[in-house]
Amino acid sequence: MGSYFLGEIMSQLFVGWIEQDSQDDAIATATHAAKTRENHVVMSVSASFSTSTTKLLQIKDDTTVVWEGYVYSSENIPFPNGIEITQGKACSAVLAASGTGGVIGKVNLTGISR
Repeated sequence: MGSYFLGEIMSQLFVGWIEQDSQDDAIATATHAAKTRENHVVMSVSASFSTSTTKLLQIKDDTTVVWEGYVYSSENIPFPNGIEITQGKACSAVLAASGTGGVIGKVNLTGISR
């Protein structure tokens, strides 16, 4: 019987991922696709604008909003316990449009699947 390092065991249990999107005065949506028999867990979200602005950021379990808050130019929000997404459903982070042409909004969604 071989020995395993904790990292090797964890890599077999969880698959990490990062999704991202950026848009010029349009809704930016970072989506991790649904996978049959898998649960996604959102571990963090970050969002920013190229100039100072305040807009709504949402995390969705399929189409249901499970978390929301305002982004004041730039935010990095960790979820130490994760946000559990319904098995077999997609998850997304949705950043509202900046409201001004030439102002870029960026969103990054990170998590694990098991």
